[in-house]
Amino acid sequence: MQGTAFKEKDLTSALVRIVKSSVATDGAISVSYIERTINQAGITRSPGISVYHMVEARALVLYAFNLDRYDTELKTALIYFIADYPVFRWSELRYFFSDPEKEIERVLHELKYTSRELEVDGEPEYVWSPRWLRTRTILKRLACRNRAGNSSFFEFLNYTPGRHAHDI
Repeated sequence: MQGTAFKEKDLTSALVRIVKSSVATDGAISVSYIERTINQAGITRSPGISVYHMVEARALVLYAFNLDRYDTELKTALIYFIADYPVFRWSELRYFFSDPEKEIERVLHELKYTSRELEVDGEPEYVWSPRWLRTRTILKRLACRNRAGNSSFFEFLNYTPGRHAHDI
């Protein structure tokens, strides 16, 4: 476990350095710019890389740049998010929140939410819902609404080396 934390910290600091150096040459910083830079740095949908790993790498870098952070208002922000999306994919939540994973999970557990790894749209993904909700109901609720996020976020998630998501 400890070795994993060091690897994650090294990866995050390396990605932050890459983004900072590219910002120094281009001069602009935005979430979509960071997503493109992370993709170009090698965080892509290659075999073995799940949606979870992609959104966590993105969240760690955004957190380092103080983007999409809620800090002390995290619980309130999550309550409002849950009001809009009572059942949600982890990637949808990470689109809006870059706070530490453990803090988000702690608040969700306080709110009586639980995580399940389900196959959604042919891909395994962590889905959060109220504890008492059945898997079948969760899948129905996810199917009847559009996925949260914007086009640059979806390009980031679906980026493969040499091919952009909008080319697919």
